[in-house]
Amino acid sequence: MSAEEQTTRPDKGAKRPSRHAKIMRGVVTPIFGLLAVAAVVLGYMNATIWKPSAEITASATMSGSRYAVTDPNVLTLLDQNATITVDSGSSQDEACVALGPAKDVAGWVASEKSYTRITGLASWSELSTQKGSSTSQGAPTSADDAVSFKDSDMWTDVRCGTGSVSLESKKTGASTVAIVDLGENATNAKVQLHWVRSEVPDFAMPFYLSGGLLAILAVLCASVFAMPPHKRRKRMVEGMASAVIEEEAPASIAVSGKPDGASRCNRRRHATHQRSGHASSQSEATETPVIIDPSSRNLVADQQTGAESGAETGFSAGDNESTSVITPDELQAYFSRLAQEVNTGDDSADAGQEES
Repeated sequence: MSAEEQTTRPDKGAKRPSRHAKIMRGVVTPIFGLLAVAAVVLGYMNATIWKPSAEITASATMSGSRYAVTDPNVLTLLDQNATITVDSGSSQDEACVALGPAKDVAGWVASEKSYTRITGLASWSELSTQKGSSTSQGAPTSADDAVSFKDSDMWTDVRCGTGSVSLESKKTGASTVAIVDLGENATNAKVQLHWVRSEVPDFAMPFYLSGGLLAILAVLCASVFAMPPHKRRKRMVEGMASAVIEEEAPASIAVSGKPDGASRCNRRRHATHQRSGHASSQSEATETPVIIDPSSRNLVADQQTGAESGAETGFSAGDNESTSVITPDELQAYFSRLAQEVNTGDDSADAGQEES
């Protein structure tokens, strides 16, 4: 078999992906990917072509009534500022529009048999209207007959004009309404409201967020969710263990003054020595030097005790003196060996830390 055939031929010992992995990577992941792409495309369309217009103009045609009155909150339906435009339908007829409190406007139209109410928006280009009836019966009072519409002091602002007239409403309150006087002979008059929205609804951002979440789900389905459950649990346990070790490491350093890894390495090394067998532990115990502190011993008392024990057991005092008395030369040699062993132990501990 040639080298090329060996490289191209699949390994028979390699594990094939499980059925769960095939479904997650071959079915679920493409579905989430397509949904993510669709959400991003819809978001782009809402941000460009389907973006809501900032300017809204709605109109309504009036016939059979002289007055038209807006309901409260209609002027501020889409923005705080609105422009009211009235077209009388004839270049010779005069039309007027005024702003005033809802109570005063209701008192002005109370003597009318009927008038038109502008209640809101029927669509983005059409105003919804209703017929309103008067709350009192009889002819208007003499005061109303004496004062014309444009000269009344009931309005906060009024405009009149022949053919067409416009009035701008700026940051009016909820109780302020508009009243339109089309004249006695008005037919097919047109009332129009125009808003320029300062805040346009953003419908693109929810689609962008949904697309990002769907893309993350697609990546997770292709990687984490496609893993076998036992491997996933193993990784979770390993991650939790590493997190616990990282949290405990600063505390161990603060208490002992050195990293906890050295102590763990020493514990592993001691455990290995313990498993080596009872015979090797006995030999190491015999070879370990015994540290004697001469300052904590009373040499005179030891000599007397040795003499008494020698008399009882039959040994001579000379033998006891030879074993009990420590000369200065022996003491100096002992301390030199002790310093050498301490240095050797520190070097071995550093080497163990570097290997771990």
